[in-house]
Amino acid sequence: MTIFAPPEVVVAGGGIAALEFVLALRELAGERARITLITPEPDFVLRPLLAAAPLGAAAGWRRPLTEIAAETGFRLEPSTVELAEPDRRRVVLRSGDAVSYDVLVLAPGVDTIDAFEGAVHIGGPDGARGLEALQAEIRAGAVRSVAFVAPSATGWVLPLYEAALIVANGGDSVAVSLVTPEDRPLGLFGPRASAAVEQALLAAGVELVTGRHASVADLVADRIVSLPLVRGRRIVGVPTTGPYGLIPVDPHGRVTGLSGVYAIGDATDFPVKQGGIACQQADAAAEHIAAGLGAAVIPVPFRAELRATVLTGAGDPILLNGGQGPEKLPGRRLGAYLGGTVDA
Repeated sequence: MTIFAPPEVVVAGGGIAALEFVLALRELAGERARITLITPEPDFVLRPLLAAAPLGAAAGWRRPLTEIAAETGFRLEPSTVELAEPDRRRVVLRSGDAVSYDVLVLAPGVDTIDAFEGAVHIGGPDGARGLEALQAEIRAGAVRSVAFVAPSATGWVLPLYEAALIVANGGDSVAVSLVTPEDRPLGLFGPRASAAVEQALLAAGVELVTGRHASVADLVADRIVSLPLVRGRRIVGVPTTGPYGLIPVDPHGRVTGLSGVYAIGDATDFPVKQGGIACQQADAAAEHIAAGLGAAVIPVPFRAELRATVLTGAGDPILLNGGQGPEKLPGRRLGAYLGGTVDA
């Protein structure tokens, strides 16, 4: 008797989008697929807290991916995908080894570049250390003014608002300003949410400057905090589009021009980069793949529902369009997993 092995689903990446996808596919398709996750990162880090945690307004969340793999049922390959060969249904790793797949899901995230020389840029270990050092300087009285500057109206500017509010509400004598090219603060969320954020900034004493692209030379402040600019991580064999090198996808997450290849999260050409959006993309891709594996699933195309929680450092958080809860846990499955409300 011939025993057929389940199809191999290979996921490149180990962040929010990748884990939401793994949890969704396992729930929807069960044992119809084997899942391999390829990432060089040893830990999963909850990135929505990378502004609030260093400033003391939230606890960080980090956990070894080996533990998550054991609990959720995927194989972990500690490496990086350098080359995709869709015609041969395989990827080539940095080590030179090849991994075969039946379905490939790309969730590599993006690379970042500093927007302003000498500024603290939110996100990543350097940004966390910079925010911690900034708070220490403020409390020591060495820094009396901080300008929070958005380099672009696209991407994801919410962490900048969060950091500005936390610093302004910290009880220290420091002047805080926020400069953004947006017409309204966090206008992507709609007029009601934008008005709530604007009121919180006013109550915290933050000087808000909208509709302005700033340069360092324009700013008068002891310290500048900004967000990095994003660029796609180039994987040879995967198409990109636009000036930032992002991956073009359809509403189910299928990569344009490649059979059996999907992409989700920040690496795609959807303009908003946020954990909740990445999870919605992951769910749409998981449904489409699960249906293809024979699961009783009707795939629903990705349609962005923008929700977020803004931690202010004073009182209750601001819930934009319903929010994600005070813990800022993204995703239907990942949020439940991180919150401990699902069986491990």
